[in-house]
Amino acid sequence: MDLVLSVADEYLLDKAWAFIVPASVFVTPAQVVNISQSSLAPIALPFSLHQPTSWHRHLVSLLPHPPFPPTYDPSILSAWPRDYIPRQLISLSVITLIGIFALYFVFAGLSYRYIFNHDMMNHPRFLKNQVKLEIQCSIRAFPGMTLLTLPWFQAEVRGYSKLYDNVDDYGLAYLIFSIPL
Repeated sequence: MDLVLSVADEYLLDKAWAFIVPASVFVTPAQVVNISQSSLAPIALPFSLHQPTSWHRHLVSLLPHPPFPPTYDPSILSAWPRDYIPRQLISLSVITLIGIFALYFVFAGLSYRYIFNHDMMNHPRFLKNQVKLEIQCSIRAFPGMTLLTLPWFQAEVRGYSKLYDNVDDYGLAYLIFSIPL
């Protein structure tokens, strides 16, 4: 999940978080003046990317955020950095839900199309709208499954797992014999 989150952050989530929780809401004009005066070249601040409306600015200003460094870095577009736990939890929840829905509808659709015996629908005990009811039951279970897997994903992203990325760390034999365990 660490790899999935980093790729999603790189290509999609950084822009989304910069729109949802822009750092410009939390930066005071004095900080901007101090930064622009302290550098030699003019700074292109990211405020032009998203100017939040007053209701959005007010709503975002109520959100907690980690403290900015003493000198504000204009390259920070979101007030929530990648390693901020609430951002990680929300991002992992969204990624997990999208993955669950995609896997479910792809494989359930293929199974219904090619494996399911459609003659069973004529059986007297087959309920009217049974397929629809089963789909609804599955969809209602997805948020609960996400909440149950989220702590494990978060722990893996924060580095609390025994997973390793490089086979050379333990060798090929360890990789092969660790699979059955």
